[in-house]
Amino acid sequence: MDVGDHDTAKKWLETVGYYRLSAYWLPFEKPPANGNARSKVFESGATLSAVTDLYVFDRRLRVLVLEAIERVEVHVRSRWTYHMAHAHGAHAHLDHRLFSGFLNHAEQLVRLARAVEKSEETFILHHKGKYTDPYSPPLWSATELMTLGELSKWFQATKDNSIKSQVGRDLGLPTKETVEGTLQVLALTRNICAHHGRLWNRRTVKRLPKIKRFKNDLVLVSEGAQEENDNRLYNILVVLLHMMDKQATDSTWRDRLRSLIEAQSDSDRAKMGFPTDWRARPVWNA
Repeated sequence: MDVGDHDTAKKWLETVGYYRLSAYWLPFEKPPANGNARSKVFESGATLSAVTDLYVFDRRLRVLVLEAIERVEVHVRSRWTYHMAHAHGAHAHLDHRLFSGFLNHAEQLVRLARAVEKSEETFILHHKGKYTDPYSPPLWSATELMTLGELSKWFQATKDNSIKSQVGRDLGLPTKETVEGTLQVLALTRNICAHHGRLWNRRTVKRLPKIKRFKNDLVLVSEGAQEENDNRLYNILVVLLHMMDKQATDSTWRDRLRSLIEAQSDSDRAKMGFPTDWRARPVWNA
């Protein structure tokens, strides 16, 4: 590999680390032979600057994806809280009868109580200073202490299917099953971003559910005898775009995302699952 200026190369290795950076130069290595995991031999013309450009792109991509997931998370929290509180009261989360066995209700309440105990948030301190019974703050305060993963579990365990359907309509998703599956995949993606993991060319362990109304935008792949959503980043970006459109028509997120994606090579986009005709698909031109 042509590392260019040695001082610059050394600084990259010192600040990012050899192991972390090596994940981004794998595409620049020759294919392995004899069953080896990697060849550790670079293709002709490989440069460190190309590797670091890819690293910077991935960092900027994570920031954008995290921004969108944050907005979706707040939207989900707001709508689920609203519908639950109106239907079942301010402390609906304390009633185990409202949730299925999928959620270990007692365990989640203990987790929530610990979060309340540790919290220095003004709204939590106000509640603890003014109320003693019940100890847990009302639902609209309690959900502010939940992670997206925890919130998705509470949502999935909600027995009142009419609330799930209402939340789905609020988010622009057709069924409670698509909301549940989408939240699970977004929670996994958020964790990757929050822990500064590699997002480019990543495959999620769970696939997004099939969403017929997005069929002209999503990419399907053959899995055995049936077709499933591709589990690379492209499909996640598609669903985020649709969900963002449902809450803010004046957002610049699509334009910023598209500008970032456009600056990459066809090969880099393909590794994220982008189809060759992605520019012509409806969601990118909304």
